[in-house]
Amino acid sequence: MESPPPPPMETSKRRAAATASIASLTNDNSVLPIELIFFEILIRLPVKTLLKMRSVSKSWISRISTPEFVKAHLNFSANNREFAHHRVLSIRSGSHIHDDGHITRWRYFRTFSLYAILYGESPCFPVELHNFGVSYNVLGSCDGLFVISKTWYDNDIENLFLWNPSIRKLSKLPYSGIDARKRRFAYGFGYIECQNDYQIVEIVASKPSYLIADISVYSLRNNSWKTIQEFPIISLPENVKFVKGKLHWITGGSSGNNATWFNPGDEKFGNVALPNPSGDTFNWKFVSSSGNLCMTCDYRNKIDVWIMKEYGLAESWTIVGSIPKFVNKVVRPIFISHNDEILLQDVSGLLWWYVSRDDGSFDRPEDQTRCEYDRGSELNLYIESLVSPNSP
Repeated sequence: MESPPPPPMETSKRRAAATASIASLTNDNSVLPIELIFFEILIRLPVKTLLKMRSVSKSWISRISTPEFVKAHLNFSANNREFAHHRVLSIRSGSHIHDDGHITRWRYFRTFSLYAILYGESPCFPVELHNFGVSYNVLGSCDGLFVISKTWYDNDIENLFLWNPSIRKLSKLPYSGIDARKRRFAYGFGYIECQNDYQIVEIVASKPSYLIADISVYSLRNNSWKTIQEFPIISLPENVKFVKGKLHWITGGSSGNNATWFNPGDEKFGNVALPNPSGDTFNWKFVSSSGNLCMTCDYRNKIDVWIMKEYGLAESWTIVGSIPKFVNKVVRPIFISHNDEILLQDVSGLLWWYVSRDDGSFDRPEDQTRCEYDRGSELNLYIESLVSPNSP
C-alpha cells in the first residue's frame, strides 16, 4: 500500500489556514483568478469545509452550487488515491425499554472516515447522521447519493427517498405506479453519463414465482418514472451492481454462469460471461470496486475475488485475492481498490485490508478499525459529494 499522507489532524489545521487565506484572496480578484481558486484549489477541500465557505459571499454560494463545480469536485474526490473523501456508512439498530414497559426502537445511520480506517487513525469516531427509524433501509448508492426505502411491516416498499448525507439533504420520490402488495422488489442505482442523469431501476416480481413482472426507471433529471415495455422473463435478482452505466445481476441463481445487464440509457438487455472457477461448490456475488465489474466466489474454505480487467472480455477475468476462511470468523469483501486491495468486514464489527501476495499468502495490518453495525447488514462505501438529491 502506498505511504499515507499527513495525519488527519495536521491536514485539518492546514485546511483551516488555507480556507482563511483563500477567503482573503477573493477580496481582491486581481490576486488570483476566480476560476483558478475554484477549479484548482477549492475542489480539493472536503464537503464540510465547502459548505462553511459558502458564507464568504453570495457569489461563492452560487459558484459552489453550479453543476460544473459539483462535477469537478466529485471527480477529484473519486480519484483521490488515499480515499481522503471516502466514507463508510453503517446502520446500527436497537431498542430501549422504558419504566412503564413501553419499548422505543431506533435505527441510526452512522458514517466513518475510510482514510482513518486505512491508515490506522485510532479511535475512529463515527459521525451520527440521522435516525430514520426502524423501517428505513439502504437500497443503493452512487456519487454520494443513497436510495433509501421506507417499508411496511411485511417489508413491502412504501416510499423511496434520495439522500445525500454529506450535505444533509433528503428528497422524497414520486410513486412509481406499481402496487407493492404481494410483490418483491430489487433496485439498482447509477449515473447515466450520456444523459447526465441519475436513474433508479425498479425490478418487480410477483409472488410466488419470483419471475420479473415489471421494470420501471426513475429519472432524477425529469423527476418521473417510465415503464420498460420489453424485458426477458427471468428470476428477480438477489444481488445487483451498477457498473459501466449498466445494472448487472446473476442469471440462473447465485451459482449461475452468466450475468444479465440492463442499460437504462437505451433500454437494452445483454449478457456478460462470469469467470470459470475450479471446483463445484461456490456462490457468486457482486461487490463494489473502483469502476470494474467485480465478483466473489464463495467456497467452503475460502473466498476468491475476481475482477474483469477489460469490460466485456471474458478472458480478462482475474483473481486478485484468495481469502482463507477463519475459524469462528465470518468475513466478506465489500470493496476492491484500484490497486486490487480488498476491504473486508466481519460480523464482530472489524474492518481491515487484505493484500494478496504471489505465493498465496496475504498481508493485513495489525491495526483494525471497529465500526458498530447490525449483524447481517452490509456496510456501504460512498464518496462525499455536493450532488443534490433534487437535481443531477
